[in-house]
Amino acid sequence: MDLRTAAIAVTGFFGFGLLVLVPVLLLLAASSGRERRWVARNRVSPCAALRPGVSLPKYFAVYGHTVPGRAGLVVAPLSGAEGVWFRTMVYRADGNGDTTRLSVLWEQSGGDPFGVADDSGVAAVSADILQGRVYSGHLSVWAQTRHAVGSSGPSPAERPVHETTARWRDPGPWLRHVIDRGLIAERSIKGADRVGVVEEFVPSRVPMHLIGKPAPLADGTVGLTLPRTGPYLVCSRPPAETEQALRGDGRSGLGCAFWAAVVGAVCLAACLAIAYSFAA
Repeated sequence: MDLRTAAIAVTGFFGFGLLVLVPVLLLLAASSGRERRWVARNRVSPCAALRPGVSLPKYFAVYGHTVPGRAGLVVAPLSGAEGVWFRTMVYRADGNGDTTRLSVLWEQSGGDPFGVADDSGVAAVSADILQGRVYSGHLSVWAQTRHAVGSSGPSPAERPVHETTARWRDPGPWLRHVIDRGLIAERSIKGADRVGVVEEFVPSRVPMHLIGKPAPLADGTVGLTLPRTGPYLVCSRPPAETEQALRGDGRSGLGCAFWAAVVGAVCLAACLAIAYSFAA
């Protein structure tokens, strides 16, 4: 293959690849548009409106700042971080790729349900709704595919501890700390391909925009929880900013699709023209 033939082939493949990418970009832009319209339909309601004895819609939206629930402020056991909710987990992973099997060796959480407050009152929030914003590697494959609307926005959850030990014979500092405190036995990590230590918490008084399912919670209150199916939203920014970001994502997708179509068509046209001139 000479240089001219190689140039024609590369140009043709590049143009074809861009044209194949166009429908993907259009689908992403359409998805951003649907999400923006869904957020716009579910307007924020006063937190105090989420209470027993009233008819509640399929989705309920609130915006306010995080406050402690009935448990009060809680302290994460490893980092000592104080917040309205925390979860600490030690897990082992065996195997690689699609055959990886995760086993939770130790887990502790606190502060569920916590609250979101505005000027009207406090709405209870189940920690289940944080699923798409916290470590979820131990969940089912279906659960891991669910992402919150606007997931590129800031998360209300922080992760002060996130450690992965690749050699179980040489534990990392946090894993050694967990073993020394007697939270797990050292024999429980023997032979593991990887051992992870993750701690996450939601601080107090951080802004939170939520759209979830209103339902009775475990403590008897009515609050927001994760819908069984369908979209949901958890974000640490005002609703108007989320709508604006989704609108921008849609416009960016359309712009990228347009230029991919133009450049791809030009590349294919140039490729065909050069090939025809050589043949002539």
